[in-house]
Amino acid sequence: MSVQAADDVYLAHRDALFGLAYRMLGSVADAEDVVAEAYLRWRRADRSDVDNPRAFLFAVTTRLSLDLLKSAQRTRVSYVGSWLPEPLVTSFDERDDPAAAAERVDTISLAFLHLLEKLTPQERAVFVLRTAFDFPHAGIAEILQLSGDNVRQLFRRAQQRLGADAAPRYVADPARQRELVERFLAAAATGEVEPFAALLAEDVLLVGDGGGKAASIRLPAIGRLRVARFLRGLVRRTTPDMHFEVVRANGAPALLVRDRDEAIGIYALDVDNEAGVIRGIHAVRNPDKLVRLNR
Repeated sequence: MSVQAADDVYLAHRDALFGLAYRMLGSVADAEDVVAEAYLRWRRADRSDVDNPRAFLFAVTTRLSLDLLKSAQRTRVSYVGSWLPEPLVTSFDERDDPAAAAERVDTISLAFLHLLEKLTPQERAVFVLRTAFDFPHAGIAEILQLSGDNVRQLFRRAQQRLGADAAPRYVADPARQRELVERFLAAAATGEVEPFAALLAEDVLLVGDGGGKAASIRLPAIGRLRVARFLRGLVRRTTPDMHFEVVRANGAPALLVRDRDEAIGIYALDVDNEAGVIRGIHAVRNPDKLVRLNR
């Protein structure tokens, strides 16, 4: 295989490889580094021995991601408050951006990636490869250099850890998403609890990530009135220099809050299309995870 042909193969899979690394790591920078290193290893490999380039590239990307994830999880033990992934932010109607390509599967949402933190690195790798990329158990076994029985056991264990949340729950059409976002903004304009509460499911979950560097709720909050009161308090602390933009964060409708031109928060909304309510809000306030939005 010529160098040009090898590059073409890599480019054909690059977005998927980024999606895999990002699902594993929750960091755009780390995912980009992993994909860049996978490319270098692909270029250096004896490609005449590679029967399945896709499997080779996914194997390299998975193993590199696993090494980084094991290190990252040790660091997250001392993380202040809840840990959320760095958001992938696009315009609300974006369809062709490279980041949007990684969002075409529901398992990229902030809510779902937050759930994956319950898993061990190997469980996460198996679950992501199986559910997001449809790898068979035998293919995953080859990638992770495990037995097929071990892979099936890891997948079952991951499903058990995630419980009812093992499959994405909410798929809302764009019109319903836009409607709920507009109602959310209207509720914010009133600064009252009741308009917020009317938008929220009874068991709505609010997760905030300030990383000890920005004000945020330390522990997840559950319940319509509790979350509505938090949102009211947030709105009442806004200043004339702050404004909201309707965007997408990892494919979900979200509000980007800016103070003048600086991004200070992303609030991703998990929309239940059938009930017409918001079932979850994932708020990223850690400035380290918003740096790309200020470039």
